[in-house]
Amino acid sequence: MRILSRYILRELFTYFSITLFIFTGVLFTIRVLKLTSLIVNKGVLLSQVGMVFLAVVPAFLEIAVPLAALLAPILTFARLSGDSEVIVIRASGISLFQLLRSVMIFGACVTLLALFISHSFKPWGFKTLSNTLFEIARTKSTAGLEPGVFNDLGEIILYAEEIEPKTGEMKNVLIDELTATGSTRVILAKEGTIQPDRENRAINFNLRDGEIHEESDGRYILTRYVSNQIVLDANKLDGSGGVPQERRVRELYWGELQQEYQVLKQQLDSQQQEQRVEPDTTTAEVQPPVATREELTDRIRKVLFEIYARFSLPFATLLLALIGMPLGIQSPRSQRTWGVGLSALIGFIAFLTYFALYSITRSIAENGAVPLLIGAWAPTIITGILAAIFLKQMSTERWQTISDGLSAILQGLKGVLTLKRYKLEQ
Repeated sequence: MRILSRYILRELFTYFSITLFIFTGVLFTIRVLKLTSLIVNKGVLLSQVGMVFLAVVPAFLEIAVPLAALLAPILTFARLSGDSEVIVIRASGISLFQLLRSVMIFGACVTLLALFISHSFKPWGFKTLSNTLFEIARTKSTAGLEPGVFNDLGEIILYAEEIEPKTGEMKNVLIDELTATGSTRVILAKEGTIQPDRENRAINFNLRDGEIHEESDGRYILTRYVSNQIVLDANKLDGSGGVPQERRVRELYWGELQQEYQVLKQQLDSQQQEQRVEPDTTTAEVQPPVATREELTDRIRKVLFEIYARFSLPFATLLLALIGMPLGIQSPRSQRTWGVGLSALIGFIAFLTYFALYSITRSIAENGAVPLLIGAWAPTIITGILAAIFLKQMSTERWQTISDGLSAILQGLKGVLTLKRYKLEQ
């Protein structure tokens, strides 16, 4: 058994490495194609491009590791089935439960890797990617501004007679801004500065001593100001592909997630307490809350689901490895006829089914239809139940293969339906 366990473990880790390398490469190539315009057309620095490529690797591994963990045992036992080694092992009196030890060791190792990716590598990747894309957008859209020229910055067109590249100081500024209603307004300023806001992924244009010209409801409005600020989302500066705010939950490390949840919960509790208190009618002005109750609730759901998912997805990796063992065992005739393609197809279908179920439960849970804990763990629990059923049926040799077992179930259902129809006809 010790020799056999080492033999199976070696096969498992070999197939895992191959499939992980292949699918990470495929996903990476797809991402490279999407970033081609960023590299070729924007003139981005080579160091920034390399950092973008490195930062997207954790996002690929989050998908590729569970997929490789599922395919590795499928391909391993498919090869053993094709060479009739499974038949020899069973004829020697060794059950599948005895072979399960190697798969458990393999699954535990892969689960530890998935936990590291989920808790450390993925937040680092998303945070690095967000910061890098912000710097690219800021550099190409602000540091590249030219004085005496109308510079197109997405939602605004900026003109300044003088621009200091290092400090961001501007003289005699004109800004043509597109408002939320679709109309435009012209903003003039004698001077101003450009300041990047890395925390909120935005660019702030701080203007001084100017006036605003706009038209509203057929009326011309002139507003003079001492100071004014225009905030631009870095994602909309030049279409360079910044990271949306919704994805920032993935940038948080475990401690930051816990802290974010506590802060949001306190804000929501304070708003609920303020609503219970009768408003003071003597107050001249009521300050609106920083975020509405619905916005806080939605944010809390996303943070809490991310907390649950950082454990459910790695644990699902272990269960996917366990379910891959019975899925990989096929009859020698099927393996000779279809080869590795049959096993790979079975693995892809099982993987897509799991992630489709996970996406559905996540969407339902974040909308508040089901509890977040159930939404995060339901696909993992279903995978565990199926793995237990498959392993039990095949270890007791009630099923020789999964296809035989499913065929028997379909035949049984067909017999039950035929019997009911016969009784109805009588």
